[in-house]
Amino acid sequence: MNSIQVRLSIGLFISLVLAFSYLWLSTNDSIRALSEGYVVQHLKHDAESILNAMNLDETNRLSLNLKQVEPVYLRPFSGQYYQIVAKNTFIRSRSLWDQELLIPYLTAGEQKIFSLMGPEKQPLLVIASGFYKQGLTYTIAVAEDVSPSLESEQAFRNHYSYSVGVLLVLLLACQILILRFSFRPFEQIQKQIKKLRQGELRQMEVQIPDEVLDLVDEINHLLRVIESRLKRSRNALGDLAHALKIPLTVIQQLIQGDALKDQLELRTSLLKQTTNMHGIMQRVLKQARFSGEGVVNSTFNARKEVPELIAVLQNMYRHKNISIRFSLTGQEMIAIDREDMMELLGNLLENACKWANADIIISINNNQALQIVIEDDGPGVSKQNRLKLIKRGMRLDEMNEGHGLGLSIVQYMIEQYGGQLKLDHSSQLGGLLVEVNFK
Repeated sequence: MNSIQVRLSIGLFISLVLAFSYLWLSTNDSIRALSEGYVVQHLKHDAESILNAMNLDETNRLSLNLKQVEPVYLRPFSGQYYQIVAKNTFIRSRSLWDQELLIPYLTAGEQKIFSLMGPEKQPLLVIASGFYKQGLTYTIAVAEDVSPSLESEQAFRNHYSYSVGVLLVLLLACQILILRFSFRPFEQIQKQIKKLRQGELRQMEVQIPDEVLDLVDEINHLLRVIESRLKRSRNALGDLAHALKIPLTVIQQLIQGDALKDQLELRTSLLKQTTNMHGIMQRVLKQARFSGEGVVNSTFNARKEVPELIAVLQNMYRHKNISIRFSLTGQEMIAIDREDMMELLGNLLENACKWANADIIISINNNQALQIVIEDDGPGVSKQNRLKLIKRGMRLDEMNEGHGLGLSIVQYMIEQYGGQLKLDHSSQLGGLLVEVNFK
């Protein structure tokens, strides 16, 4: 689970659940305490009224003035009861009928609050208090059926739980929306990085949160440095090839001179090496000529770039009057660096121009995957020799500039992009067919 958004969502969910659980428990305890407190105060008041209604006659017999007692205590099983216990004295409310509450005997000033089951299995809250009056100690217990209170508590609990659940869902939904809105710039950054990889952008240009602003600035700075270094490297490579061209030409002229006329083996070896060096420099110069002034890491526009490349090659091989036909299927923008694509197509088309008699066909299919097919009407290559062509430095004709190093470099470039190079016979033109496939 590497997603920051998922981690925050889970953390917020757990925090909200814990917070609402605590509120639910504390609210339930508060409501229960409030309800019991109200009943206890009511029972204490009734206990004092009963105490005031108690009298002792001349024979120390305890009597109770029922006019001073709440009428609810006179109705059988009304849910409110009292019971008086003293030495040799026991009085209970008419509401108890013939039932009896299990009440402890308490000393004066002692008080207990507890619960027990009533005459009809009602849950009772009981307050028992010890009093001293007229020389005697009494225990007065007053009880009330708390079933209505419990039902009210349960109704409140259900309503509160439903409200808390709805509120929790709403808060979670709000948190998800807030997180998605907050992470939207990161999604835009991801899209911009993808466009950078495909060469559609040179710099990241989005509204960046302060938390990652420095990171994006560093990425943009790194892109500028890489682009600058890559341009300097390519320019330096072209300048070096230009600088070596004249000295190499002088060396080749010296080899052809009289000084080495008698040293045939040395002359042949030097000529071979200088010829290879000349071919490498020609390839570098042609790459620079093919690439032109394009932007580093820009995508390749096949509909625009390929015709321009064809025009350059037809001008280079105008003595052969070659016809190069081009067809494009699918998207015109190819997500490969423009310079690399120009070098790849430049090498393949140049090889085709060298060996073709009059016709070349280049087909590019850029739908689900990228496929490039180049065919020529040249002599072609035998099946057993096709694998040799993609070996670095191998050439089937050492005396003429041919496929050789160019195809091995093409093979290396294709492998860097995860593609495949295939050589075959062109059934349409009769020469070599070169097929390049990228996933």
